[in-house]
Amino acid sequence: MLKVPNSRKRPFSLFSAGSTAVPDPLTAAEQIRSREPDTLHALTSILHHPRSLARPLPTWRPPSKQLPAVLGGRELNATLTRHRVGPKAKARVRGFGETREPAYVISVRLTDPQGRTPTPGLAEAWIRALVPAELIDAVHEIGSGRAPTYCWLVDGHHLPVRSPSSLFSGMENAA
Repeated sequence: MLKVPNSRKRPFSLFSAGSTAVPDPLTAAEQIRSREPDTLHALTSILHHPRSLARPLPTWRPPSKQLPAVLGGRELNATLTRHRVGPKAKARVRGFGETREPAYVISVRLTDPQGRTPTPGLAEAWIRALVPAELIDAVHEIGSGRAPTYCWLVDGHHLPVRSPSSLFSGMENAA
């Protein structure tokens, strides 16, 4: 929904009309939902699994899942992390007007295994396929280029919770 570094409002879309490799992210997300339900189920399962919860151990690494090549794009790796939401962030979300209480911050980083920049619109399409369409505006893009990263808050039932983009300021520099 919002690009964090410059905090300018813009629709959640990375698709440029000049790209021919992937249809617009909305259409691509529908195709991913119909062609890759098992992959989407696996991603959801990883997000719910205790292993995705970030740990303060230097040896802990977030789980990842290789995403199949779809829609003329290349394979991507999705790295998924959950963090608990603290009381200050909960208060900011309440101040933003959200009535549901966030429990976790979800972070999904999409990378190309060969280090290339993902096909335009493909990373966004995977996120749109993963998040319910009516709650997609809860997602914030905090990185772009070779490793686009998307973050959103979820409640205790793992449903996305709308939040201000300023809540994610500085996350693009996080390790």
